[in-house]
Amino acid sequence: MAYQLELPDIGEGVVEAEVQKWFVAPGDDVEEDQPLVEVMTDKATVVIPSPRRGRIVRLFWKEGEIAKVHAPLVEMDVDGAPAATGRPAPAARTGAAPEARPEAARAAAPAGATVVGPQGGPAKALAAPAVRALAREMGLDLQTVPGTGPGGRVTRDDLASFRRGGNGAAAAQAEAAVQAAGARPPAPVVPGRAPGPAAADERVPLRGVRRKIAENMARSKRTAAHFTFVEQADVTELVKMKDRMAAAAREEGVKVTFLPFVLKATAAALRRFPRLNASLDEERQEIVVKARHDLGIASSTEQGLVVPVVRGADRLSILDLAREIERLAADAKAGRLRPEDVGGSTFTVTSLGALGGLFATPVLNYPEVGILGIHRIRPTPVARDGQVVVRDVMHVSLTSDHRVVDGHEAAAFTYEVIRALEDPTVLFLRMA
Repeated sequence: MAYQLELPDIGEGVVEAEVQKWFVAPGDDVEEDQPLVEVMTDKATVVIPSPRRGRIVRLFWKEGEIAKVHAPLVEMDVDGAPAATGRPAPAARTGAAPEARPEAARAAAPAGATVVGPQGGPAKALAAPAVRALAREMGLDLQTVPGTGPGGRVTRDDLASFRRGGNGAAAAQAEAAVQAAGARPPAPVVPGRAPGPAAADERVPLRGVRRKIAENMARSKRTAAHFTFVEQADVTELVKMKDRMAAAAREEGVKVTFLPFVLKATAAALRRFPRLNASLDEERQEIVVKARHDLGIASSTEQGLVVPVVRGADRLSILDLAREIERLAADAKAGRLRPEDVGGSTFTVTSLGALGGLFATPVLNYPEVGILGIHRIRPTPVARDGQVVVRDVMHVSLTSDHRVVDGHEAAAFTYEVIRALEDPTVLFLRMA
């Protein structure tokens, strides 16, 4: 009997989702709870399992297309299933009916195993576009590289390990695989030799996390009146305190970085300057000052920039913040963030760590009105009591929406954060 599985209501406010990856194709037999499709919303990436046992008849969407909540995703033949949902199937779009790419779920395959697609051939290896490009540069066939990422995804580290582990055999294996497919490996670049014919440009579909980043950044720049204030901070005492606390925290299995101190200082400053912890309701022409302090942490992953959220950051200790940051970072890297881990932040902190540069002008995480940039700590000569001494110095940048935040208020907020970073003992005066 025919049964149509609809795109469920994944989270509050979610009205659509992008189809990221199909794990099945028409004609496949599936078991109950077997992964069918991976979809991405504004808030999270979710794998939707099969609610029943049956055979796949039709996929309504191609990878990269946007499906609305409650629209049919897949049609199945199942035994003992109720009649179809009663909702009409979506009208056929231009061209043939959508068909999924014949990718098999690689998550259950052992490392190094060849995953077979529904037509008996090898399934397409899972990898981000940047990893695919790197594999081409290295002359490696992704089909031969065991993936250790989420769902068997091939990562940059997998490429490097595969080449090292082969000790020359990996390149030969990849070359043989490429030649078997009827293609040539890229010719080596010889210094002094005239370049050959120009390589064809690569066109990478703008989809997934990268599409969401593009949409959000463009909307932020179109909407908010960005301005950035920058100042430097002498964090010598913070470095000493962080090192002491990190040693003690290791005994409890917690990794302490500078970020917990930054979040604590930011939450304390937001209490004194609540206009930075706000959004602008343009339709009602109201500034909405948030009562909660849910701080987003801009994090770079292989899939792109994500912003997991530390809820109630003002109520957490340094150790609790370190635990939560470590959990969110691990889940973001593994691609297993939950819907409640993303979205709904009231203010964002972004840090590039060792790549932080001198300073940057971060783009607001719409609809927030402030984002704090933390940059690289460098030994720097500074004047102290008429003497030139070397101190640990970093720059702090605050980008604000000038429609809501005045320059004086932005500067005062930044100096409040810097005061706590330069003398971290003040963070413990008002513990939650």
